Amino acid sequence: MFIALNPFLRLSGHPPWQTGDWTPESAARAAKEQGPSCGVSWQEIADLCGLPSVRHVNRALRLTGSKQISSEFACPEDTEKMLSVCASHSVHPPDEGCSSPLLELSMGAFARDLGLECLIGAGHFGVCQSPLHTKDLLNKQQDCDWVELWPEDLSLFCTIYTDYHYYLICQTSKSLQKARPENYFEGFYAGEETSDFWGVGNLAIF
Repeated sequence: MFIALNPFLRLSGHPPWQTGDWTPESAARAAKEQGPSCGVSWQEIADLCGLPSVRHVNRALRLTGSKQISSEFACPEDTEKMLSVCASHSVHPPDEGCSSPLLELSMGAFARDLGLECLIGAGHFGVCQSPLHTKDLLNKQQDCDWVELWPEDLSLFCTIYTDYHYYLICQTSKSLQKARPENYFEGFYAGEETSDFWGVGNLAIF
């Protein structure tokens, strides 16, 4: 299973991001039209904030949006620093529980190279399923309403939990031979020690 990190967005033509705000639709559309050139990696955010790793970025993000993290695991200082850096650089953090416009484009390229012309798109927990064509994911002029994705042959499954800022990408061994997620997304492969609290609880564990 691969952990795919939702990119931040640098959009100089849009007002600085404010604490608690979701990315405006106009900004999301502009990001998809611009493509990868407006993307900001988690590693770049960690470097700008002086944080040791992307694990700390994950923890900082967990105090944005719905803030579904207990005080035991939260780090308000890192969150405040991250939000300040984002505001000063006109950077929009990823929204929780959904895909970044740039991750959507990367997902389209990933599915295309896997030879998948059509996927099933759904909301959280697989609700409201409908066909989703790979070409639509790659269309910079089109918004795609999806949270979870998979093909009919179940060779791939992509999902994000409601309060998190990263996708879980699961593949069969045959699918991995066609295309590997690390060539399309920033992230890492989960190991036996990885849990939903990577970067939140024990920062030494991915």
